Amino acid sequence: MEFSIRQVDYKIGCNDKIVLCLGFFDCVHRGHNSLIQRARLFAKIDGAKSAVFTFRDDPFGGLGRSEKEIFTYEERTFRLWQLGVDIVIKAMPDEKFFATSPEDFLNGLFKNFNISAIIAGSDFTYGAGAKGNADTLKRSCLDRGVDCYIVDMVEYAEGRKIASREIREMVVKGEVAKINALLPLPYIVAGRVVKGRHEGATIGTPTANIDIPEEKLQIASGVYDTNVLIDGVRLRAVTSVGEHPTFGDSHYNVESYILHWNNDIYGRFIVVEFLKRLRDIKKFDTKEDLSAQIAIDAARVLGR
Repeated sequence: MEFSIRQVDYKIGCNDKIVLCLGFFDCVHRGHNSLIQRARLFAKIDGAKSAVFTFRDDPFGGLGRSEKEIFTYEERTFRLWQLGVDIVIKAMPDEKFFATSPEDFLNGLFKNFNISAIIAGSDFTYGAGAKGNADTLKRSCLDRGVDCYIVDMVEYAEGRKIASREIREMVVKGEVAKINALLPLPYIVAGRVVKGRHEGATIGTPTANIDIPEEKLQIASGVYDTNVLIDGVRLRAVTSVGEHPTFGDSHYNVESYILHWNNDIYGRFIVVEFLKRLRDIKKFDTKEDLSAQIAIDAARVLGR
């Protein structure tokens, strides 16, 4: 599932006229998507391109925090591509970046990019110490004659705003249905297929394995009803997340048995969409018992 979206370094910039969304966009939830779709609409009206600012690498490490990303940078860019964004503006979240004053951050943006409008959420902060906010952003845009639109946070229930913090808790618990209710598209794990144990092939269920990057928040171990995207084709799959106790393997990864698919995809970039949690991981006495359970799991996926 190769994809192509233009990526521009924050320090280098580009000449295209853009409508810019500001934020982290760590999991690209429905609130983020409301900003993105406004930017796309305004860009179309203004003959500009839609652009989203995000971080190239793990921002929590740059802040000295132990938190993990819900979506990696590669997953975020894929999701932004799915949502129709034209340009991703990437910044390296290092100590120097986080020491940048609010004024210098905006000066850099306006110097390096041809910005016709900026869109941000009402809770947006920027600059060292998060001293910049929606009000200072509006004033800075007004001084430069640039339109600025501040959008209220999106609620998923009365008085409950969509927040990455809550989605993070749902990921840890494997609550896929709840996660997906807050995202514009299903929760994903993406990466390149690596060599596995080849145990699946011996029981008639060859799998596509993805290792989880260190910076990504691990979804709860379990077996899930999923889709796997390969070359623009969406295929049904049973995906096991976590360790593999039947084979005495404690390596945590994402292992997808793609139904009705036998092609070699080692080294290929794939995207796994999580739709429903089927069951916990368990240790089976024999490979035959595991094979029988996978057949039951597959039947549930095919009957969805």
